[in-house]
Amino acid sequence: MAQHHVPTSLDQITAEVMTDALRSSGFDEVVVSSVSAERIAIGEGFLGELARLTLDYSTGSGPATAIAKIPTTDSGLKPIGDLLDVYGREHRAYANLLSQMKVRTPQAYLNVGDDESLAYCLVLEDVGGFASGDHHAGATLEQARAAVVAAAGVHGRWWNQVDQFDWVPPIDSPLNMGLQGMFESSWPIVVDQHGEQLGAEVIARLESYLPTVSDMFASFGASSRTLTHNDFRLDNMFFDDDELVLIDWQLLGRGDGMGDVVPFLTCNLDPALRRAHESDLIALYRDTLETMDAGYVHLDDLMNAYKLTLNFWLSAWLHNSVTKGETTQRGEELFERIITRTLDAYVEHEAWELIGAHDLSPEMR
Repeated sequence: MAQHHVPTSLDQITAEVMTDALRSSGFDEVVVSSVSAERIAIGEGFLGELARLTLDYSTGSGPATAIAKIPTTDSGLKPIGDLLDVYGREHRAYANLLSQMKVRTPQAYLNVGDDESLAYCLVLEDVGGFASGDHHAGATLEQARAAVVAAAGVHGRWWNQVDQFDWVPPIDSPLNMGLQGMFESSWPIVVDQHGEQLGAEVIARLESYLPTVSDMFASFGASSRTLTHNDFRLDNMFFDDDELVLIDWQLLGRGDGMGDVVPFLTCNLDPALRRAHESDLIALYRDTLETMDAGYVHLDDLMNAYKLTLNFWLSAWLHNSVTKGETTQRGEELFERIITRTLDAYVEHEAWELIGAHDLSPEMR
């Protein structure tokens, strides 16, 4: 297959394409005789098309299945994905970064892209046979431990090394700086739909936070020390016994790591489990980072960033819940659990105490 050829539809991922892709991935003698594609994850909010490919062979043996990922062919959604550079980011992540990560990711059998036409195609190892995380149900303690170690692996590997990746957006990117206006616009709807659950005190606290969102991102820009996954949740995690496999790198960004750790611990764990083990999980994350000479030096500095970031995530989940449009029943139930879990952490930590604290100058390695 010519390197410049990029399949733009699932039916263009042919037996010839897969033969060449697998041979370049270590399956030297294979000849793929047929490929059949079954769409998966339809209606789950992806800005792309995913399919499980079933592969038959006339010569040699290779993986029985693989996962194909191409940009959406929906003319209304494709420009959004292009604007966010989600397809190009994941293409470049697999090409330049993920093989060096201290976390397991699916092997890429095929990773081709054209930055001019904005066409991209990934064919990945199918990890669907492993135990999958379930954001709806919440993490087990063992899964949570594996997740914070994996987060530290991502963050520690690239600590103080991100300036070389100018294609990875920083935490104070124009898109993030525009979130304040979006949050403020949706706030009346949030109060109307969630006011009773939030209560008067939390409503007042968040109303004082919203005008500070852009300033918060600007202040965090100085501490954008590492790469962050930015969609670090159970639905993007698979577990091969004790080893975590992390998928979906379309939102790769730069930050201090809290953009992964805070939403994972506060909305992927049942509140009772989080309350019982949050401190130990944060300690495990810090200890793992320390072995890589990375992270916040002092726990107090980390927790200040944790609490300030928690203001953002509660606001973001509330905004998303009232602007998401139609979703599945599971999606509706998931948003309810996310908000309930995050609110529990927000109140327990009294995270509002850090609103406006943008000049703390934490000591970082």
